[in-house]
Amino acid sequence: MLEIHDNDISILKDKKCLILFYFTAAWCGPCQKIKPMIRKLSDGLDTAKCEVYIVDIDENDELALELKVKAVPTFYLFYEKNLIDSCSGADILKVHKLIKDNLPKLEKEIIID
Repeated sequence: MLEIHDNDISILKDKKCLILFYFTAAWCGPCQKIKPMIRKLSDGLDTAKCEVYIVDIDENDELALELKVKAVPTFYLFYEKNLIDSCSGADILKVHKLIKDNLPKLEKEIIID
């Protein structure tokens, strides 16, 4: 799992894979509870298809404001700079479904290209 620092999301412009932003905070109990599960999920993903980035809302407050993050944990899924899906809450099954439901879109795009 990679980290976003200084509100810098320039990584979005060069990636041809799904990008999952995990918005979290050190003071958030549910965020800390789900973090090991997100880390394990991230470790099991093919980085050519999906990368996971942790975004601390206190360290990246401008980004959280810009993307209108209203609660933590929140998960935003991007593809080619576009927000394509999201979910919130400390439910690993929802996060897994978020990725699983959107991988076919990526695979269809790769086949068409």
